[in-house]
Amino acid sequence: MVNKLEMILKELNDNGNFRASLFSTSTGLVLASQKVDEVDERVIAAMGSLLSDAAYKASEELSLSLLASLKIKYVDDFVICRNIIMKDEKTQFLLAVLSKPPESDDIERYYEQLLDWAVQNSFPDLEKLSTI
Repeated sequence: MVNKLEMILKELNDNGNFRASLFSTSTGLVLASQKVDEVDERVIAAMGSLLSDAAYKASEELSLSLLASLKIKYVDDFVICRNIIMKDEKTQFLLAVLSKPPESDDIERYYEQLLDWAVQNSFPDLEKLSTI
């Protein structure tokens, strides 16, 4: 299961030119990652979990719909966190990627398509993990 998740992340990084990508639990436990050496996936997972939790609380307070994703653009970096909600609507996982900022709206849309592909292909394995 984890090997398949890692293969999905490798494909994601290769196609998106991402520096890091990972699957984690909603509490920040890393399930699988692919990254360059200087990136600490535990920090990305922890920060993704923290940001996701804050956005979830904001959606509750403001009566917003379910959180789908977070995008944070820095001057030289770009972080996307995708919330993955299982069929039971209770278990959540996080897909996070770290890259350089997209050079155009088309590239940003391409990133979204890559993340959609990764979520779709990882869902069966994440569903199995959610039952453990």
